[in-house]
Amino acid sequence: MKLARNLTPDIHWGKQGIAQLNTKTQITVAKPAQAKQLNAYIHEIFATSNHLITHASEYRMGPWRRRRWIARKLVNSEEICLLAVNNGDIVGMIDCWTDRRKRVTHSTCFAMSVKSGWRCKGVGSLLLRHFIEWVKAHPVLERIELHVHSDNSHAITLYKNFDFQVEGTRKRVVKYEDGRVVDDHIMALWP
Repeated sequence: MKLARNLTPDIHWGKQGIAQLNTKTQITVAKPAQAKQLNAYIHEIFATSNHLITHASEYRMGPWRRRRWIARKLVNSEEICLLAVNNGDIVGMIDCWTDRRKRVTHSTCFAMSVKSGWRCKGVGSLLLRHFIEWVKAHPVLERIELHVHSDNSHAITLYKNFDFQVEGTRKRVVKYEDGRVVDDHIMALWP
């Protein structure tokens, strides 16, 4: 795997495969006890990001549903939710889901987000690197897929730095509140 060109030099892989950035940011698997904190993080992401399909007003999952969602991820071996945590605060997240039909079960799709004050500081690279390593070690998963808005140049650059390729484009599918319409790129990696 080619490492991201802009990967922060002070990333360390600590004990038990927990990735660390600046020795304060760790990548961990989400736990049900983090449901309330994760919900607050997701609400903030929806409110501050311009590159998501869901708008903050459409997000309605409460902490108990989020807790059950995390618990389901923990027992489904084809799915994972990784969190970037710095000093107890969630600063990034990557979540994957996998179709259980036999012909496509080798491919997983993911979504990733990073808190606004933490973007372009290596958190996304750290999350993505850890996720790719998880997929590589997985006995069934062989392919990683994502969707990214065509105007999200920072994310596209990050994904290309990790050798993701554009496999297709859904033309003019995302319409923003200000009237702009953008494409949705489907990118994939076979690690």
